[in-house]
Amino acid sequence: MIHVHGIAHQFRNPGGFVVERMEGSGDYLLLFLRSAAEFDPGTGYVPVSEGHYILFRKDCPQKYRKLDGMFINDWMHFDFDSYDNYFENLGIPFNTPVALPDNKPIFDLFMDIYSEFFNDGVQHEFIMDHKANALFHKFSDLYSHSRRIQNFSSKYSETLADIRQQILEYRYTPSCPEEVAEKLNISVSYLQHIYTDCFGTSLHKDIIKGRIEHAAQLLLQTQMSVTDVAAACGYENLEHFSRQFKKYHGVAPSKFRR
Repeated sequence: MIHVHGIAHQFRNPGGFVVERMEGSGDYLLLFLRSAAEFDPGTGYVPVSEGHYILFRKDCPQKYRKLDGMFINDWMHFDFDSYDNYFENLGIPFNTPVALPDNKPIFDLFMDIYSEFFNDGVQHEFIMDHKANALFHKFSDLYSHSRRIQNFSSKYSETLADIRQQILEYRYTPSCPEEVAEKLNISVSYLQHIYTDCFGTSLHKDIIKGRIEHAAQLLLQTQMSVTDVAAACGYENLEHFSRQFKKYHGVAPSKFRR
């Protein structure tokens, strides 16, 4: 069971604030920097920008400071009945500044714990344990996702970003996902996964978007009929084209150029 010993939200300290607990605080500490600070991982102080989390291991040094300006942070001190390599199993690193791709889920869970911390009741400890577990498991999900994106970015991002730009500008319209997967020498399923992870949308949706935006330009800049525009953008079914166009632009293509 996880026991939360203390928690603070947007805690403010004046400039010159220094924490140097050489033997730790006697428990684990999750720190979120809402302002830039300096952190010592054991090799000397290094700057850390706002928006980073740092998880301190129990009975290990906790050294961070803010010499200039207000230091704003969230923190939570906690411990376990039985640790059992909890964070190792979740893949969350100690003593390392971590930036997540989306902080809102963690903020929401943190505030849930913060509210419950000041409550009382027979089930209070049980509730706190479950809320803390939810926070750390969500943290693990977001962190592993960001690592996958980083690994992907280093290998495929430049090529895939160029392909996407060509698709959106209607300079290249792949006939099928297999065509793009072949360019990258990866499977179709992996392509679809990393494409969505990287761009937040699917390859299929981007192909449609590229076609529809090209159609919009043709409607505005030429005298082509709607039927001819649809055909020029790869649509054999005029009704299907009109339905997709209206979904993106809010009006039927026949009314768009008026």
